[in-house]
Amino acid sequence: MTVTLVRYDAARKALAAAHRVDEVKAIRDKAEAVRVYAKQAGDFELQNRAAEIRLRAERRAGELLADMAKNPGTRGAGRPRRDGTKIRRSSNTTAYPPPKLDEIGVTRDQSSKWQRLARMIDDATFDRALTQARDKNGELTTAALLREIKEVVRPAGTLVEPDINVVAAELIRDIESAGRREKLKAVVQSRNRLNPTIRKTLVSALKDAARDVAAFADQLSRDFQEFPANGKCHQRVIREHMAEQPEAEIAEKRKLAADFKNAVVREISYEEAKNLIIAVEYLASMGTTEFAYGLFVGDHLAGVVCFGRTAGTNVAASICGPEHKHKVVTLCRGACVHWAHPHSASFLISEACRQMTKKGYNIFVAYSDPAANEIGTVYQAANWLHCGMTNPTERFRTPDGKLRDARQIHCLTRDRRGGELNYKRSRASQKKLLIEQGCEFFKDSGRKLRYVAIYGDRRIKRILRRALRWEVLPYPKRQASEVTAAEIPQPADFDLPIPGSRPLENARLGT
Repeated sequence: MTVTLVRYDAARKALAAAHRVDEVKAIRDKAEAVRVYAKQAGDFELQNRAAEIRLRAERRAGELLADMAKNPGTRGAGRPRRDGTKIRRSSNTTAYPPPKLDEIGVTRDQSSKWQRLARMIDDATFDRALTQARDKNGELTTAALLREIKEVVRPAGTLVEPDINVVAAELIRDIESAGRREKLKAVVQSRNRLNPTIRKTLVSALKDAARDVAAFADQLSRDFQEFPANGKCHQRVIREHMAEQPEAEIAEKRKLAADFKNAVVREISYEEAKNLIIAVEYLASMGTTEFAYGLFVGDHLAGVVCFGRTAGTNVAASICGPEHKHKVVTLCRGACVHWAHPHSASFLISEACRQMTKKGYNIFVAYSDPAANEIGTVYQAANWLHCGMTNPTERFRTPDGKLRDARQIHCLTRDRRGGELNYKRSRASQKKLLIEQGCEFFKDSGRKLRYVAIYGDRRIKRILRRALRWEVLPYPKRQASEVTAAEIPQPADFDLPIPGSRPLENARLGT
């Protein structure tokens, strides 16, 4: 025990004193070797201490790599002479250029990940995330550390009253609760064992609930209208509908929103984002949201954009190659309110993506759904690249007629209700079980438009643009007969139009 602590303290001091990447890399490799040995030997404490040294070394290496001058490579070299010699035209080169990554034993993937880990948080926040990861999970791993970092740096936000749409969404989940259905099924199967008083009261409660539900359903469906088939985006239909509803302080909001000098984009909490997304985004869900940014005009939230995981295990690696997959994030949800500036969507997307680069993300992917009459107008306005269409996705229909995405199968492979792992299955066995239960699997014909954007400094954008594997195609255009120019809000109605940009035809991010 004492020897372990002495070596741990010595390693911490060596890391603090190291000023070269190769020195830190050597400490990191030794710590990883000790961790593997300790895991095989069953020494849990030594394993965690070695893992902590390795993670600290990787972060320290990231700090040194970020501060280290870049090797110029062949930049500035002119054409070779006829005798084979070369002339370096740049006057800024030195006799002793910085070493290349392979010369110090670091891969490009390691360099990028370590620099991202170094710039994401400060030392105090890193220590806090490290402690939480160890306390929560027992075994200290990189994945556990990254999860805790997200929790630590997540903005606390302010207490917000749930929007009525959030209340309705929660009510839907409560009505469709599988747990409640299973309880009722179990009670019905064992009805003869019920206390007659309990059985009578339960029958009465169910009849009352059925009568109330029928009345509420009738009132909700009385003046309900589906999305019209007039060529308008579903998101625009929602925006126009919300514009007809009474809005508090609408004059002040419109005045502030008319000038981007009053606008600021900052990271917000999940709950703040959910209030707006559920209310005005046509999918009415948060998707895979992990980070959310809000557009504020004064104290009023005018728009939200959310980032999350990519759809599929190999999508991130397919964009710019496996070596850059950790830089990929999906713009999964987004919306602006009806009183926002018509260019708020592109303004919000661009600024939020720039702020996301500080977290180590440089490649952004988003989708537009033609089934919702979307062509990606806002992504075109933000100068994103159109990269064709997605492949058909697998879906399945449950015996009661509900459609589910096949990606939800993964959520069914484990049951941790009650705080214990009740069962664990492979995806294949879970799919086989669903088929036996009467689920029908099929390929969905719906395909979405793909858009990609690359943010960062000039060097990163140049490298990633050259590495882009998806084919870049011309922007798709909407038929002129679908939406007339008179229906689109013009920038002349606002004080500060964005030069060179086009008026957006709806408020949804991703139309």
